[in-house]
Amino acid sequence: MKSLINKIQDIDVHIAFYMTHFYKHHLTNEIMKFISMCGDFGMSWLIVILITNMIDQTRTMSIDMLIALIAATLIGQVTIKSIVRRKRPCHTYPEVQLLITTPSDLSFPSGHTTSSFACSTVMMLYNPILGIIGYIYAILTAISRLYLFVHYLSDVVTGIILGITIGIITYLL
Repeated sequence: MKSLINKIQDIDVHIAFYMTHFYKHHLTNEIMKFISMCGDFGMSWLIVILITNMIDQTRTMSIDMLIALIAATLIGQVTIKSIVRRKRPCHTYPEVQLLITTPSDLSFPSGHTTSSFACSTVMMLYNPILGIIGYIYAILTAISRLYLFVHYLSDVVTGIILGITIGIITYLL
């Protein structure tokens, strides 16, 4: 088991540093910063929830998205992060110059990714076309968190799995 954990950590560090090689692409930097910023505090999802709540045909979906967003926050941000207490790559390797302000909270799992996949999954189950749009945004969000050196690959992959699971359970309940 220890060997598997070491291999995952090695891959995490390798991918984290690999992403910084792209920092010379200024347009990509700005796009990744913007995508990541849109996910701060679940703001982009709260806007989608507000808009879809105003439309009769998508009101139930919007309520389930809100429940999924709250569950993702409580399970991922509040519970798992406080138990695991994993430092972000930017905290472990402060010599890397970040493109954004250094986050102060913990790393595992990625909250942006968890909430994006939870809401996208609910959207997909109610309306596949909206769900595809949601998943494209969720994937870009996950990539942006790696790109910006604020999460490891395992933080993001766990956020994807956790978010999809929360979305499915929310929809089924």
